[in-house]
Amino acid sequence: MAFSAFQLRFVQLLLVVLGVAFILFQLPSTHKETAPTQEVWGDPGDNFDDIRNETLGVQKVFAINLASRPDKRDNIVLGSSVSNFHVEWIDGVTPDEIDNKSYPYNWNHDQKRTEYAARRAHVNGLQRIVQERLTSAIIMEDDADWDVSLKLQLQSFAHAVRALQSQDTQKIPTQSPYGDDWDILWLGHCGLSCKTDLPFYLTPNDPTIPMPRHFRPLWRDSPIFEGHERPDHSRLVCTASDGVCSMFYAVSYRGAQRILAALSVNPSGLAEEINIGAQFDISLGRMCGNGYLRCFAPFPSITGGFRQAGSKAKSSDINDETGEQAGFSSSGVMYSTMLNINRILKGERTVHATWDDVDVLDVIPGDITMKQGAIYGI
Repeated sequence: MAFSAFQLRFVQLLLVVLGVAFILFQLPSTHKETAPTQEVWGDPGDNFDDIRNETLGVQKVFAINLASRPDKRDNIVLGSSVSNFHVEWIDGVTPDEIDNKSYPYNWNHDQKRTEYAARRAHVNGLQRIVQERLTSAIIMEDDADWDVSLKLQLQSFAHAVRALQSQDTQKIPTQSPYGDDWDILWLGHCGLSCKTDLPFYLTPNDPTIPMPRHFRPLWRDSPIFEGHERPDHSRLVCTASDGVCSMFYAVSYRGAQRILAALSVNPSGLAEEINIGAQFDISLGRMCGNGYLRCFAPFPSITGGFRQAGSKAKSSDINDETGEQAGFSSSGVMYSTMLNINRILKGERTVHATWDDVDVLDVIPGDITMKQGAIYGI
């Protein structure tokens, strides 16, 4: 059957329209979602699995320890071995080892000499990071404790902190699984405050979060964001504006340089701008709040502390405590590595919770899972 001129023209026009539609369908969409997109764990090309290595995703892990406290070194060596990460040592400092001429000009001498000695040990760790040109490192104190699921917790934290550094982190390659634009990751603390004008990240239903009554006994209250309240079983990650206790933190090379400048070299004007003549953790919090450092932190704290049985004097090398302590104890972590060491060494499948008033008393570590969270406040 012959086509009329009109029918032929219609068919030609239809083919052109279909061809254009096909081409447009093949082009990538330029539409962007307004809600944050989350990475799927294990995507090809990501580096979150680096956190499961022997240095927890940074170049080195350091622990500060006095030569007079080999008992605490035993704790960290054994605990890190069953958790499969490697620790190097930074010598603790005693007041007698410090020449009075080495105190910075702005140090508040109303503080204890042991407090400056402790600060100096942290500064020595930062000096080592700068000297060795480490891109990042973790520094812990020798009374730290951590959950048996530490590496999984750190992977979850890395997702959160990378999302806060950029709204498009899944498309930006990073040298570090934690992202590349941070100075301090304040992983172990006794409480913190957040910059509430900046976005925060919530991970729901984290099974490793203790109830608030078991948080470290200083700042137990959750950071407050207007219009948002942290549910008890959700882990919050934010840009930190202050914190207390420096028992476990990661620091980047840039961050180590800046803290070394502030606490020891004292460039002109810096000490006048930030009141940093205080203990290490107090000074660190002030530098985070001032914006001199870019700091991120979880709430509640990921890591906690461990106390051995016996005299309370065993617990602190800064403060003089007296009296007896009843047995071993851990604070801040749901399934303490230190309290479960014997179970782990015996090859038992389950570990026991730090407290008896929790939802799940015994758990198989491999059964602990983390959900993905989301950014709020954007």
